[in-house]
Amino acid sequence: MEKLNVAIADDNEKMVEVLGQIIEEDKDLELVGKAHNGEEICNIIREKEPDVVVLDMIMPKMDGLTVMEKANQDTAITKKPAFIVITAVGQEGITEDAFSLGAYYYIMKPFDNNTLLNRIKYVKTNMGRHPAVNNKSSQTPKSNSRIEDVKVSLEADVTDMLHDIGIPAHIKGYQYLRAAIMMAVEDMDMLNCITKVLYPTIAKNFQTTSSRVE
Repeated sequence: MEKLNVAIADDNEKMVEVLGQIIEEDKDLELVGKAHNGEEICNIIREKEPDVVVLDMIMPKMDGLTVMEKANQDTAITKKPAFIVITAVGQEGITEDAFSLGAYYYIMKPFDNNTLLNRIKYVKTNMGRHPAVNNKSSQTPKSNSRIEDVKVSLEADVTDMLHDIGIPAHIKGYQYLRAAIMMAVEDMDMLNCITKVLYPTIAKNFQTTSSRVE
């Protein structure tokens, strides 16, 4: 079976190592390039023609959105890759921009290794159905479904991690912690106002007090 060629781009060297190892250990995937900034991954896309690019949003020289935009516009790139965005940035506007530029998935860090591999392999089976870039009418429902898929995946990942840590699911603190992690992933600014915003929001959702949440 022909392997799927994958390239990765992240300004964090440790993350590049982790992603590279995940891909190299899978018999169905072939790692064809590693990049630490936007310019490097653009060169890799042009020269190596990867099927899939696992892309960080925030990188030096050129961010992830610009990379996707360049790949779509560069006539020297004859083979347009499928982009899977992996990032700690979860603002709604950025996710919409990523999907409008042709991203298949938008996965929040930290991520589950198997989830990432499944998303990469799913791209292989759906390459012929890639949404047309800037085609709003055909793209909107697909984008919404992928956003929902990421949310479901994140919820399952958080639940699995709490289970692995050994936190009993029947205690109230489990529900509060799970909700806090989900909220912080969706809005990173929550981490800067834990006592003033995060705790009160959770307390309101669970009809309790901030002090009990804390």
